[in-house]
Amino acid sequence: MVINLTPEQKNMLQIMDSVFGLAADIAHAVLTVYIPHTDKKWLYVYKQEESRTNVVSVQQDLTGRNVRAVEEPLVQRCLAKNMPVKGVRELKLGSFNSFQVFPLMDSHGKCFGAVSFDTSVRDDIIIQQAMELLVNIKSSVVDNEQYHRMQPADGIMIVNDHKMVVAANNQAQHIFQTMDVSDLIGRHTNHMAINWPLVGMVMDTGVAESKELKLRGLLLSIRVLPVVPRPKSGWAIVIVQDITELHKKDQELQIKSVVIKEIHHRVKNNLQTIASLLRLQARRAQSAETKMVLKDCVGRVNSIAIVHEYLSQQDSGLIDVDKVARSIYQAIITSMLSPDFKLQATFKADKTQLASEKATSIALILNEMLQNSIEHGFEGRSEGKLEVNFNLVGNNYELIIKDDGVGLPEGVDVMSGKSLGLKIIKTMAESDLNGKFTIANG
Repeated sequence: MVINLTPEQKNMLQIMDSVFGLAADIAHAVLTVYIPHTDKKWLYVYKQEESRTNVVSVQQDLTGRNVRAVEEPLVQRCLAKNMPVKGVRELKLGSFNSFQVFPLMDSHGKCFGAVSFDTSVRDDIIIQQAMELLVNIKSSVVDNEQYHRMQPADGIMIVNDHKMVVAANNQAQHIFQTMDVSDLIGRHTNHMAINWPLVGMVMDTGVAESKELKLRGLLLSIRVLPVVPRPKSGWAIVIVQDITELHKKDQELQIKSVVIKEIHHRVKNNLQTIASLLRLQARRAQSAETKMVLKDCVGRVNSIAIVHEYLSQQDSGLIDVDKVARSIYQAIITSMLSPDFKLQATFKADKTQLASEKATSIALILNEMLQNSIEHGFEGRSEGKLEVNFNLVGNNYELIIKDDGVGLPEGVDVMSGKSLGLKIIKTMAESDLNGKFTIANG
């Protein structure tokens, strides 16, 4: 079994756990934390993290497993001597990785574990500062969003207490070579070719910060982490990312979003114009049947227009169906019922977002069902009750419209009739929404 750890040692491991991955990324290494076993033939692997910034072959994640101590001689030496050890590890015949091991010590100087960095990128300064960041992390900063993990293309620079760049990975050097800065190592952060006042500020405050800045035609995201999170503590790790292309794509998406919103807005206006023309035609129509058909068409066009109105106001293709349904409900009640009709109406809808295609089908179904209830259910009456419910039931949605109208004719199958409205409802429900439609007396 693993040796008994003190509360302080357990707490240290728990705090470090939040940045194990980041430390592996900074070091371009597979990071492994070893804890001594009571049986000295074994070592316990407390944690193993692979780097996102360097491809290192790992057979399997050893987290939570025991490994033979004889297979990790450098780790054994580090634990025994309580000091850093450096060597190499053979991955395959003739291929070697740099392998560095550092002791984990509590506030009393007692070694209770070891951290190894297994990497093909040999940069002792970067690895040492990754280890310093790991062992000096504080519980007060583990939730700081600046301590998130890195991306493969991120550049890394180590800045010493004189604000001079003393180490940089290939990605960082490539970014600055693009800006005609070929000798990055050795430059001070206030040099005119770099000019990062953010680094000095982080060193003074001991608080990690980030900033976007334009430098020689590139847009860079700069993240500065103090190696020791306290004021005037010394060294810092600078993570730089070229986000020029990302920013351009983001701007293109924003422009597309604006254009799409404008298109939906114009479609809504055009649909409302069509609805107005249909109303004018309905007023001039001589036949009552023609008036009724045109009136139904106006309702259908307006229902689609409401969907496009919401699409013109939102950033995604998702629609708040509950809001669309309420708008249609209010519009139909206002337009179809006479002012002196006494209606007891209730509307309930669960907050729901669906794709615009499904939202349009639901809007048309609701329009037809409400029109049907008001036209036929309340015909010849001066009062009535109408209830609309749109609910999430398990993984499905249920739209229920109830009224206390005259009901369906006895012995008549309304679904086999020629009603266009019912055919629209049935087609939309079954074909577009993969649902079912039923109508019955309550």
